[in-house]
Amino acid sequence: MSKSKRNLLNISAISILFLEVHSTMAKAQDVAILNESSIKIPSTVFSENAEITKDYDKYFYFYREETSFTEALSDLTECDAYARGLTSFQVSGNPYNSANGGGLGGAVIGGAMDAIIGSAKRRGARRANMRVCMGYKGYHRYGLPKQIWEQINFDEGNSSPTESDRQKMLMQQAKIASGPKPANPELN
Repeated sequence: MSKSKRNLLNISAISILFLEVHSTMAKAQDVAILNESSIKIPSTVFSENAEITKDYDKYFYFYREETSFTEALSDLTECDAYARGLTSFQVSGNPYNSANGGGLGGAVIGGAMDAIIGSAKRRGARRANMRVCMGYKGYHRYGLPKQIWEQINFDEGNSSPTESDRQKMLMQQAKIASGPKPANPELN
């Protein structure tokens, strides 16, 4: 493929991503924002131990000093728009890949491999995108036990939450991100 065709494809991909993010943010703004005081959040106070801290790369929340609930919600919504709906990952070297002549059998095997391997990669990519985006906006990360994290967050491995559930969890995260400074140490 020529360099000009690759550049055109890159520009097209960036344009599609921009339109998707803009559309997603517009949909999120249509969701009614509850009064901050009516949003229920779990306590983020807990006793750290080795079992909990080993999973801080997966289970964390964001906090930034002197941030309003509205600011935090806007920031989380924007970063969520960049991180949501990531597509499947192509498993390289798969001899059953339909592009390699594997046909229907390759599609079935490739689909099964994506459900197993791709799901974990999508979850990891979502966390990484959120971490980079929120870090860029000046937020710091703090670890959580999985049981607390699951009450305010979601993973998009093989499925996504409904839009209303997603917005409810983003509001919970915004309330925490703009609330009192966490007692536990900041993550790197």
